[in-house]
Amino acid sequence: MNITAHIDNPTDVYVNKQTLAQLLQLNLILPPYQRRYCWGEPQVAALLGDIDRLLQAKGGEEAQYQVPLFLGTVILHQEGDVKLRNNLVDGQQRALTLSLLLIALHRYNNRLNNGIDVYQLAGIAQPSLLNARFSHNQAQQQLALNFKQIEQHINNAAWANNQEKLTQMLAGIECVVITIHSIDQAFAFFDSQNSSGKRLSEFDLLKARHLRGIVSHPSVGIGCSRIWEEYELLKLNSCHDYSVAYYLTEQLLGYTRQRQRGKPVDALQLDAEYPVSTQSITSSATQQHTPTVALSGPTNSPFCRDWQVKYDADKRDCFPFTFTHQLSVHGEQFSRDVKDVSLLPLQLNQPLIGGEQFFIFIAKYVALYKQLFAADINTQSATDNEEVVSMQERYLQLHRGLEARQGLGYPRLIQVWQSLVIFYVDRFGQDENLATFVQLSDQYVFSLRIAMARLSRLSVEKSLRSDELFLSFAQLATSSQAINLLRKLIEERSADKVLNNRLTAGINGISANYIKLFYWHEDKNSDALRYPDNGLTRLLLEHKKGDSPNE
Repeated sequence: MNITAHIDNPTDVYVNKQTLAQLLQLNLILPPYQRRYCWGEPQVAALLGDIDRLLQAKGGEEAQYQVPLFLGTVILHQEGDVKLRNNLVDGQQRALTLSLLLIALHRYNNRLNNGIDVYQLAGIAQPSLLNARFSHNQAQQQLALNFKQIEQHINNAAWANNQEKLTQMLAGIECVVITIHSIDQAFAFFDSQNSSGKRLSEFDLLKARHLRGIVSHPSVGIGCSRIWEEYELLKLNSCHDYSVAYYLTEQLLGYTRQRQRGKPVDALQLDAEYPVSTQSITSSATQQHTPTVALSGPTNSPFCRDWQVKYDADKRDCFPFTFTHQLSVHGEQFSRDVKDVSLLPLQLNQPLIGGEQFFIFIAKYVALYKQLFAADINTQSATDNEEVVSMQERYLQLHRGLEARQGLGYPRLIQVWQSLVIFYVDRFGQDENLATFVQLSDQYVFSLRIAMARLSRLSVEKSLRSDELFLSFAQLATSSQAINLLRKLIEERSADKVLNNRLTAGINGISANYIKLFYWHEDKNSDALRYPDNGLTRLLLEHKKGDSPNE
């Protein structure tokens, strides 16, 4: 069956075995939702080694019985009427690397001037993927390195300038091509295909799933893809190699949403937490279908329902979206433009509908993170950053310094504390109580480092559920109530028998390192970081006067 024929029925699925030459004859397109090209030296070397073994047959009749080289399944989403576009849903890494191989072989034989036209052997003018554009430096660098590796390999390969062997390669490399008209079906197949072998994580699939849910304009999809990949490139100053995209999406936002429902964070499923259920919505102003975005789920408030999103591709040094809201009041039309994504009426615990709303939601909290913890997103260490000025940044700087020596429970404390700070600012803004909240929330969360003999992620989550902090926090109306709740929890902790028994027995090791840094410091310049005077502070200072903990 010729899969270049147009698929008229959206439910049709064509499955066909294709040779490398047949695959390359298709108009292959890299859609914007694809992940970056990331094959490295080991994957390229393995592919070239497999091709070497494929072509070891002496040719002639023996070559007819050579076992083909099977490269798995390629999934295509086909669209277009005149010139069919075959979007690579799955198979990007293999297809791009094989295209690099063909380009290298074409140039190699041209230099030899031996009359062998590899493109002609494949039945193409040139590989269609040669027209692909790669906006990220890492992908560009990896393509260049892999091309150089391929060139070096074929310079020493006897088959590289042998027309019979090249013809055998083009016919002997095979894959199963699944061609689908419906993008939803294509992704369903993609998920299924990745259920064996090295399965893509739920996080890896988020970008692709939500890009296909864009309802406003195709350019917005390009912008969403761009900012998401920027967030993936940004790294935290943590000893753990977290990208901002992963850390915010799963650990800060996803886990916090779970805790607010009273559910364990281990039950988080990203595809359910961030569903894709977008559809065209009807503007309240025109009663016609317009490219507007609902910033909240089903709502009677037009302020949260009808927003236009404009992507400016020329904006490279700032956030590339402008949000416009039009509101009719007593027959008068008012228009409001918002360029600062952190000011949009999105809430951390709101229902989500996906598509561009998902990317805008994540972008808001990335913006808040940059405002609150700017020094944590930097190529240089926070220790060398002279711009660390806010109280929460100074606390985080100290915690990052302890993180690597504290086991897996301590990074969870950092994440919980940051979630509380972001949740506070999201609810109450950066008001006059923020500095007090930063101090008290830090003291409350990290007192678990002292109260627990063995700090683990499981024990941290168990304690949070016992105190019902996040559940209570979601119900508070004012920042003063949040402050009072923390003061109450801290006093309760200071009276905890387990904690007092541990202090009496003498705390040592990594718990003692935390106490010395945050309670017993002698640095006169760190007074602003001292915890407020309360029962827990006094308890720890009293123990300083007695027996000091061992190192």
